Amino acid sequence: MNTWSDFIHALGQDENGSVITGLWQRFEEKPVISETPDAYNDPGGKTKYYKFIKSGIELGFRAGQLNHIHFFVQEDEGYSPYNEYVLDRAAHAWTAKNVTQVLGTADAGASAKVDMLIGKVRQWCKYQFSTYDLRMEFSEDGKLWKVTLIAKG
Repeated sequence: MNTWSDFIHALGQDENGSVITGLWQRFEEKPVISETPDAYNDPGGKTKYYKFIKSGIELGFRAGQLNHIHFFVQEDEGYSPYNEYVLDRAAHAWTAKNVTQVLGTADAGASAKVDMLIGKVRQWCKYQFSTYDLRMEFSEDGKLWKVTLIAKG
């Protein structure tokens, strides 16, 4: 089992380095690997995705380094729920209210809304730390839906 600090430590690490391979060895499944299409013309370069569907985790690499990790706390996009810990408690135990109680006021966030271009946007909040950002999305009942760790610089 990987701990929350293992995931934070992995951010920014090389795709083929020992930290990342050590992380993968603890998953009980092989990843589904894909890349963003060339047609996207992303100025930041392609993103290579390692999808651990049964574990509810997706790792995104840019320029060979771990850029972000998505944790699907509730079933979404074909992923099973992530059933391990986020910070100091089970992922499914978090609510929007207790996130604020534990972490304080978020650096950014918004209420749920419907966007004409992209559709439903869930309530979200973002906390900025020195080496990474933490973004959390919530379902309509206030329960944690998805968590993303994002590497800085």
